[in-house]
Amino acid sequence: MIDTRKCELIIGTFDAERFWRDPNLAKLPSFPDLEMENIVMAMDELLFPFCEAQDVLITRYQMNVYHKAYLHSIGFKFMSNSADLERPEGGNAGRNANIFDLITSSDRIGDADPQWLDGARLSPFAVIPGADRAAARYGLKQDFPDVETVRTVNSKLYSTELNRRLGLRSDSQTVYSHEELLANGLALLSQGPFLIKDEFGVSGKGNLLIESEAILRRVTSYLGDQYSKGKVVRFIIEPFLHKELDFSCQFHIDPDGTYRHISVQKLVNYNFAYQGSFTADDRLLQLLQEAEYFEVMKQVARELYLAGYYGDVCVDSMLLTDGRIVPIVEVNARRSMSLIKHYVDRYLDKHSATGSMTHVTVQFSCDVTYDQLLETLDREGVLYKPDRGFGILPLSANTLLINKAVSERKGIRNKQVKGRLYYSLIEGAQDYERLSAKVKEVLSSLSFKIVG
Repeated sequence: MIDTRKCELIIGTFDAERFWRDPNLAKLPSFPDLEMENIVMAMDELLFPFCEAQDVLITRYQMNVYHKAYLHSIGFKFMSNSADLERPEGGNAGRNANIFDLITSSDRIGDADPQWLDGARLSPFAVIPGADRAAARYGLKQDFPDVETVRTVNSKLYSTELNRRLGLRSDSQTVYSHEELLANGLALLSQGPFLIKDEFGVSGKGNLLIESEAILRRVTSYLGDQYSKGKVVRFIIEPFLHKELDFSCQFHIDPDGTYRHISVQKLVNYNFAYQGSFTADDRLLQLLQEAEYFEVMKQVARELYLAGYYGDVCVDSMLLTDGRIVPIVEVNARRSMSLIKHYVDRYLDKHSATGSMTHVTVQFSCDVTYDQLLETLDREGVLYKPDRGFGILPLSANTLLINKAVSERKGIRNKQVKGRLYYSLIEGAQDYERLSAKVKEVLSSLSFKIVG
């Protein structure tokens, strides 16, 4: 029987911003990508590094049995549901429901007996609407701020104002109408390209680079149409800054306001979307120390606590080509991809290894299975095992195969679909580039076409 006094229920959704965003806000033009939305909904399997042996990971779709067996074999111990909370091809109702809605609308959490969870603690990736209801529904202990506080501090409006409140140089400004966007945007364009940011844009969505007056006028016309239909126009605009490096700082704010530094991760982004996390080197850490960057992070923590927030925080920052540090690009008052990477690092440290976290996007129509992928990686000598000391540690399976499952549930076979594999590259005696190339070679041998 589970010792519920020590058990945590790890659960979350990676598109938390979608549930914080006011539906009455106007949206920037974008192209919907339903396959990528399916991948994002399957990303909750990436939360397993947060689990200890007594913990339960609840995911929207049950974890792949071969992936889970592999993780258990190398030392990750946790339990998880062995039934889907929602069928992968679920309609708009399922797509629009967050995971807390799904578990409170059923009598069971997958195959887990709710009585097992009585007295356990709910540990969400991000506090979104429904988290408190889920805790009440299953008698889970909860120790997190209210959702309105979380919504407020995650807005880019908050980050913009925080820069000013702390007396930091800020290139951002908020516009409250499409007319103001046009006027202020034209002024920025006279100096160079600029960005329009949605209050709750994330990972490539909700950020728009404006490089010409023609594009700006088309965007403002598009927003003006939404305004005429009752939508609220409110965006952040800022000059496009020439950066040398993206990085982030992870820290935790205890319920009593105590600040606890966790890590700094160098980030790789492409078209504003997350590509990977790498451990900060001594040169960057020394630079940040000299710039009193960590003192700013403590001030951020104090402001967040005064606003009513406590818990995990990831602050995105930049180092510009002219040497200037931008400490607060945005505040993510939740867990993050870089924090997942840090927890994988904690596991690897026990085996005297280090890793970098990244992903690869593929297209495929073949019937390859996940166990075939693991077997091929192992046969080629690059599947990570503690006694091997290097290789690829696959962090996801559903994100790779979800769209294939959706098509097959609809009776469509051999359709070209998109997938994404998240993984950690553990270098050991191997170098990063060689390992990365080997991973892609294995995927290609299994008829996955690498894209992007």
